[in-house]
Amino acid sequence: MDVYGLIGNPVDHSLSPPMHEAAYDALGIDARYVTFEPAESA
Repeated sequence: MDVYGLIGNPVDHSLSPPMHEAAYDALGIDARYVTFEPAESA
């Protein structure tokens, strides 16, 4: 399985994960799309 993602802060509003997940499922691609939200740095 491949893993792809979006890095940012904030990422909660992003529509990318459900869009990519739907495309992977529709195309039979064994992959996941996840969000990574790093803690804010000083």
